[in-house]
Amino acid sequence: MAKKKHVRKKKYVNVAEQQKLQEAQYRNFFMDKLQKLCRQIGSETLFRQIPATEKILLYVFRGAPLKVVAAEGAKIHKRLMEVLRKTIKLQQTSMTLEVVKGSGQTMTYADYLLVGMSLEHHACDTELTYTGKEQLDKYAELRDEREDAYEKGILNICGYACWIFDDIGKKYLHTYKLDTTALYFESSFKIPQDNTLSRRNVEKVLSQDFRLHQKITIGTYPLETRKVFVSGETHSAVQVGFLFYTNDEPKFHHFTLSPDEMKMKINSPFSKLGFPVYIQQHALDRMRERLGLVIPAFYTSVLVLALIRKDVIPIAKNRRLITCYTNELKIGYFVAEVVDSVVLIRTFLLLTNSGTPEGDRLSQLTGLQAEDRKYLSIDNLQGLANSDIAQNGDICKLFRDAGCGSILELCEKMNNNPEMMWLLDPSQPKNIISDLIAEYMKPNTDDDDNEDDDDGE
Repeated sequence: MAKKKHVRKKKYVNVAEQQKLQEAQYRNFFMDKLQKLCRQIGSETLFRQIPATEKILLYVFRGAPLKVVAAEGAKIHKRLMEVLRKTIKLQQTSMTLEVVKGSGQTMTYADYLLVGMSLEHHACDTELTYTGKEQLDKYAELRDEREDAYEKGILNICGYACWIFDDIGKKYLHTYKLDTTALYFESSFKIPQDNTLSRRNVEKVLSQDFRLHQKITIGTYPLETRKVFVSGETHSAVQVGFLFYTNDEPKFHHFTLSPDEMKMKINSPFSKLGFPVYIQQHALDRMRERLGLVIPAFYTSVLVLALIRKDVIPIAKNRRLITCYTNELKIGYFVAEVVDSVVLIRTFLLLTNSGTPEGDRLSQLTGLQAEDRKYLSIDNLQGLANSDIAQNGDICKLFRDAGCGSILELCEKMNNNPEMMWLLDPSQPKNIISDLIAEYMKPNTDDDDNEDDDDGE
């Protein structure tokens, strides 16, 4: 006879009781936050001095947790949306506002939304007087200033989160919008003169949602793309620019470079007009490959800063190098040319690459050619940062003589400055190459000897 299979009975869960328990736990959490804020405002006893009915109303009018959602129709990858959501909320728990002027006490943006705003409205709107109320009046003095700082701060948090994950290779930029919904208390009953509420009325108040709701909607702004005909081939390119906000609506500002800024002589009354700037996907790929970083914001900042500084070097009839900087240090160039009435960025060169004045000079001084530099991993930022070049004075001098001292300085900062260590790729191994470079080095050429002889004469 077959043995009966034991079936474990499902444990009964009382959903209503579970919801009541969670609500009670959250109410206790709110009251703990309120008690802490009261201590920051004035004294240990202030929380106890606030009437019980007012505490219930403070809880009822608390702020709901900040909600971050994707706009309808926005094609944002689910994982990226989660990262944006976490970035915004993390900033919300780290940025602070002043509690009472001159006290040195602060509260986070998250606590201000949950407790601080509700307490401000109570202090300003209630007609009740009780011991300790004057301390809340002092707290409310900063109400307008704090609300303004909070809203600007939240918008800055959104702007930062969107900027840090913008990647023009995806052909769009992120947008954000802050919506605030305040539900005001309109009760069908009046609070008695003795400031007490019956249990029935308390339950009626708590069953409704009078919270302040704030929602951040992350959307996308499509970038213009076009086909550009170059050297008999058609290339796809994306327009370069940035978003700014007017009346809470995103507006796109595109970068332009005029013939004068491109150092091109054009006898035309339109020579001062700018050509819109576009970048090929190839240039973005080369920038990622040669800088080796995973955060799109770094690429965006390098590109934007280069187009703001407009440090242009002519290298051919219609080809220019646009100098790239980060932390005020030169790190390379964009190669660009004017085609089809646009400035087209074709590729990105690190300072040590062939085709740059510094890279060509480095070849002359060391004999290292393009394949040699690739083998030694000094044709990319990560390889240089992980190398032992900084420990070899002779090799460092050669790099500086070639004009590559700025990129060595950047590598040193990346290795020693905690604020810049995020630029390092931890997966890259240490690159012991200074002895190999010494082996590759060639002796002085006959031309160099002749130059010395000429100097002697």
